[in-house]
Amino acid sequence: MTGGDYKDRRTGFWRFLQWAAEGLFARRFRYTCEQIEADGPCLVISNHVTNSDPFFLGLAHKRAPLSFVASEHIFRLGMISKLIVKLLDPIPRSKAASGASTVKNCLKRLRAGEPVALFAEGDCTWNGITKPVFPATGKLAKAAGVPLVTFRIEGGYLTKPRWAKKARIGRMHGAPVHVYGVSELKAMTAEEVTAAIDRDIYENAWTRQEAERVPYRSNKRAAGLERALFICPECGGAFCMSSENNKLVCTGCHHEWEVDEYGFLSGGGFRTVAEWDEWQKTAIRDVRGISRGEGYLTRVGGAKKKCAYALELPGGSAAIRLGETRLPYSEISDMAMVKTDRLLFTTGDGYYEIKSPRGVLRPFITAWEAFGHGGEVSPERPA
Repeated sequence: MTGGDYKDRRTGFWRFLQWAAEGLFARRFRYTCEQIEADGPCLVISNHVTNSDPFFLGLAHKRAPLSFVASEHIFRLGMISKLIVKLLDPIPRSKAASGASTVKNCLKRLRAGEPVALFAEGDCTWNGITKPVFPATGKLAKAAGVPLVTFRIEGGYLTKPRWAKKARIGRMHGAPVHVYGVSELKAMTAEEVTAAIDRDIYENAWTRQEAERVPYRSNKRAAGLERALFICPECGGAFCMSSENNKLVCTGCHHEWEVDEYGFLSGGGFRTVAEWDEWQKTAIRDVRGISRGEGYLTRVGGAKKKCAYALELPGGSAAIRLGETRLPYSEISDMAMVKTDRLLFTTGDGYYEIKSPRGVLRPFITAWEAFGHGGEVSPERPA
């Protein structure tokens, strides 16, 4: 296939996606957006609030197909992956492994005249607050030699939280925040560029909601919340939360919380998911318990097999148990999640994935963040 045929194919499919996404995603989520006006190749960086963000960002860039940086699991979906690669040609990124090859591929696409889009937090928010972008993002933006466009999606978290089973009907909006020209980027240090990106794409769903008070209608506003919140602030129990419709309940002490139409919690303790989440990031360091589940274990590139798994928290440290094998966190160099059902981690002998659609995998990541790479509470962060 010639370069012209490749470009025509991608452009044609991009226009089809624009039409389909506008009819499906924009109307369903009440999404509006402002267009990105940068000419020619550019690097577009957005906050990451829903699994549908590539569609929302794509609707704001009708001029040409965006080359999205995508999690490598997209490339392991059989015929679906072949179709995605053929029609959209995304740039692969391994979530729990080195990103050096991803950077090289981004630069290659940009220098070939293609606009590239990425979600530089590396992960969709669990609590409605934008995470800092990767420290090397500013270096990539400077090396690209093209304009940098920062873009912010507002209202996405309360429309479809990462942990939720159903979307709500409310309001979403996306818009470019700033276009940094090549000369402007040259005059900034890489650290200054990274700080500017952090500032531009930062979104706090709760601060915005306090000011705007937009209702997000649903009769299942709490459904799935135990995927994000798993330590009870009333009794201190772990892995004991259960949700139904608009309520979250601790199965240990039977305390209840309700999620109102604005997304706020009532029932005592914390008023937002973010407040509760920040508390449990520290509270997990004192947890003594085991979270068990069943799913499929895959060594990426190898065979998939059924596997019982567990997160062991004896207090002050953490380990994963895979069947009869115990794997201390000190032996895991990187860890990440895709959506709510895939846990990715890297050890000395490979890159692994646990897939568990019915499991609660967020505690594995929260423990990783709390205990650090050594698998124990850091001396500079006393328990």
